[in-house]
Amino acid sequence: MNHIGPYLLNRIRAREGAIEIWEGQDTVTGTPVLVYRPLEGAAPSFRIQGTLNWQGREDDAWIAELPFGAVPLAQLRGEVSPHELTAWTRRLLGALLEMKALGLEHGRLDTERLWVKGDEVWIEGVGLPVPARAADEAALVEALREAAGDTWPGWPFHRVMERLAEGAVDLREAAEYLADPRSLSELEALAEDADGPAAAPPPEPPATGTVRVLGRPENPPAPAEEAPPSEPAPPPEPDRAPPPPPEAAASADGEAEGPVHVEARPTDPSRVVRIDEVSEPAFEVIEPRGAASGGDRRWLLRGGALLLVVLLALAVVWWKGRTPAPGAAEGYAVEFRVEPPEGRAELVLLDAPEASQLVRGRVLAIIPGKVYFDVPGVYRIQIRAEGYLPQEKLLNVPPSTGSVTVRLGP
Repeated sequence: MNHIGPYLLNRIRAREGAIEIWEGQDTVTGTPVLVYRPLEGAAPSFRIQGTLNWQGREDDAWIAELPFGAVPLAQLRGEVSPHELTAWTRRLLGALLEMKALGLEHGRLDTERLWVKGDEVWIEGVGLPVPARAADEAALVEALREAAGDTWPGWPFHRVMERLAEGAVDLREAAEYLADPRSLSELEALAEDADGPAAAPPPEPPATGTVRVLGRPENPPAPAEEAPPSEPAPPPEPDRAPPPPPEAAASADGEAEGPVHVEARPTDPSRVVRIDEVSEPAFEVIEPRGAASGGDRRWLLRGGALLLVVLLALAVVWWKGRTPAPGAAEGYAVEFRVEPPEGRAELVLLDAPEASQLVRGRVLAIIPGKVYFDVPGVYRIQIRAEGYLPQEKLLNVPPSTGSVTVRLGP
């Protein structure tokens, strides 16, 4: 097997001219890597979200780290959902915008250069010193169309991406469209709208109500009549009505004379009620019939509390009476054996099901012996033993045989 420093080279994925792209693994951490060789000079040091970061240079090679579980987009051709396609497109457009800002161009985007895992996506090989074959925008749209297959025409954003490939819209407009979808006519008219005159604000509707409650005014109107806050002003008698104030006389404009009732206004200017019409005398507030009294409310509160206690007791009884699922107390035990029997090895957890709470990338146990896993599913583990190369294994928990045998040998 080929080695470059601590990296084990497994196989060649592709060639870019004289550059070979190898799939490899860090023998110290077990991390999958991509190795590009031969290359001169130091690897790029930029960090762009949505691209594979360069880890540095080793001998005549550049090293890029791969996320655990990531696969080339080509492996999912025809199996991509509209949700995944939308999430990947948003991230890829953002990555291309950052690349443009740094003066970078990939030039060789295709389904083999895009790595995906869930809703995440990464561009491989940004910054390689190789000639470009196609514009990134058109190549990205073609790669997404190839991955979507028959679902491409039904994807809500396929039209704007096709316009991006044609050059009718640019990267930033397409990214804004996917973040806040609008009609294509609005998208094409963005530049014209930016230069056009601002639309006039709509006119305020005329005030038709008779009572308006306002906030704190800068200069509150002086009250027409002060009244003690403790006692409201008694209504005037019909035969001795006080003369109307000058403001009311000026606003009447020929109305029939009659008794005018002026309500006492609050002295606090923080709340002002402006009245455009003469109000009627205040009505007495009468509690509606059938309203619950204080004693009835207390009985209702007691009944509600009692019902809550009963429901809580029933929930506790139901919880204690449940039959625990098999393996739930201590997890799912898997017996690991080592041959020869005197051998010892470390078990490192590389990847686990989403529901698992186990910490990835750490030593899970020393084998031989029982190892407990918290949830069923497929785990990716690495077995390390002194004097031997690390080996990876996909473990289905619980295993069909109940035990796993690890053989240490050539």
